[in-house]
Amino acid sequence: MLLFFATNVAAKDVQSEISRALHGYTTYSESVEILARLEKQMPYENALDDAQVMAFKCWFSNVSTPNGISEYKQFLETAKPVIHQASNLYLIQELAVCEANQEYTQGNYQNALEHLKPIINTSSLDEITSSKKLSIIALAHIVLNRIQLAKGNYQEAFDSAKTAYQLFEKAGNDYEKALALKEIADIHIALYNYELAIEQLQRAKLALTKFNEQEQYKVADKLAYAYEEKGDLIKAIELYESIKKDVRRFESDNGYAYILIKLTELNIKLNSLSQAESYLTELNTLSVTDSWILTLYNFTKSEWYLATAQLQAALSSHEKIAGQQQFWPESLKERYLNLTSQLAAATGDTSLQIASQQQLITLIKTKQQAIANNTLISARLNFNYEQQILEISRLEHESKLQQKLLSVAEDKSFWQGLTMMITCLCLLLFAVYTFKQVRQKKYFEILALKDELTGIANRRAILNLKRSVMLQNKLNQQVSSLISIDIDHFKAVNDQYGHDIGDELIISITNTIVQTVRCSDRVGRVGGEEFLIVLENQSLEHAKDIAERIRLSVAEKEHTSLSISATISLGVIEIAPNETSEQAAKRVDLNLYTAKRSGRNSVVV
Repeated sequence: MLLFFATNVAAKDVQSEISRALHGYTTYSESVEILARLEKQMPYENALDDAQVMAFKCWFSNVSTPNGISEYKQFLETAKPVIHQASNLYLIQELAVCEANQEYTQGNYQNALEHLKPIINTSSLDEITSSKKLSIIALAHIVLNRIQLAKGNYQEAFDSAKTAYQLFEKAGNDYEKALALKEIADIHIALYNYELAIEQLQRAKLALTKFNEQEQYKVADKLAYAYEEKGDLIKAIELYESIKKDVRRFESDNGYAYILIKLTELNIKLNSLSQAESYLTELNTLSVTDSWILTLYNFTKSEWYLATAQLQAALSSHEKIAGQQQFWPESLKERYLNLTSQLAAATGDTSLQIASQQQLITLIKTKQQAIANNTLISARLNFNYEQQILEISRLEHESKLQQKLLSVAEDKSFWQGLTMMITCLCLLLFAVYTFKQVRQKKYFEILALKDELTGIANRRAILNLKRSVMLQNKLNQQVSSLISIDIDHFKAVNDQYGHDIGDELIISITNTIVQTVRCSDRVGRVGGEEFLIVLENQSLEHAKDIAERIRLSVAEKEHTSLSISATISLGVIEIAPNETSEQAAKRVDLNLYTAKRSGRNSVVV
């Protein structure tokens, strides 16, 4: 009886069921169950319900195999007449976006673009108010971003992802807005901007806490990868460990094996061999069938055997992955060449060691050129460029010295060879020392621009940004705005609860502000409990709306571990064309003081 009631409810409210899935409130398996239940009830009395189910089903098509592509084509033959019969523009466009995504997945970028053009070329986006229409156009820009990223058009990809984020924000679609941050993070990762990727992924992870658990651990997995690529292996291990249980719950043996492989790999790099062994032991109990996971598994086993001096076993695992490089991403090719070089050194095969090092140099030079050619809103890119130069320099020195060692070994004495080895070691140590010095210098440069407590821009950084925006306004005749914020009765919080709770309150309100503004808006802490937001290309009216949203978000939330309430006062101005930075600061502060004098918890424009 209960089952009968549940299916009838689904039949009567198809849109509600699908909406739950599309807005992130169900896991993948739950969404599949919803689709199966809705399909079973077809045909419905209302043709629109049938069309909604067909449009929903498209997103579950698997086009990664020949059989999957064939089934997908059969599905389209059935779905298109059903959707067009309903004469619903939104569903027709949703199917077009889904088709574009499936074409992108198959690598058919031009076909995908043809599906997207009628949707993304919509004019007058500012005039659109329908949340459905905004979300469909935003989804189209998400797919466009993926295509541009795959083609290496990073600036175009970023523009599309940013547009999608803003449209989802306007549509009130918090779930897809958070996922758009993941797309932006993918662009930063492709450009080696790991710190920027981490910032976006942390925001996405926080925003997804109210949605299904699967999306949270998928973001955490990507965040772990970003930390790994950045070089913070301990943080990456912490993140992979934090999602192990959830991955075991929701994924197959293949998905769970991937997490264990990553944990094994990172522990080998940190020389935590006993911990790595425990993960390998657990891996041996799984049934791994995915060819890509098996490749990674053999990679990691070979590295493990090498680290534990089991050379024959290491060579055996290495043979299983040899000859597959043409199908690998550049990062895996680099890892393979490093492994090959280390195995050659361990077995005394100097010729193979030199050959693999020379290939590694070529690969890293290509990556260095990619970094140099593809810049994106980040001065931090220069640091990675310097890292690659140092790495190439080190490898070239090592390779040249190895070549000399090979030649002199044939006709020179033992002592000459030993001298060359010592020279190589000294050069290597010098390269490592230089690399660490450069990294430390860059770290302190970045640290000098961040507020120590909150992690946002500090006073110097936000004021410099304000001056830069004001200069751009004059040059480009643009309009920008400022919001000055002060926490109400903050001294009373410190006096009553202590400075630790006061710090917690500052962090909590900072997080609330950052979650409320756009990713392009910059937030800085200019004093103890004072903040400044620079809204580039935002009019006074938009700035007022943003300020009001921030005020309400702070007032409605419980803050700190003691769950205390707090309010803020805000002053808002639009920067005048010819005023100085100091004049703008005085005007916005005057509005802030007016807000505080007029009873606090208010916005004065």
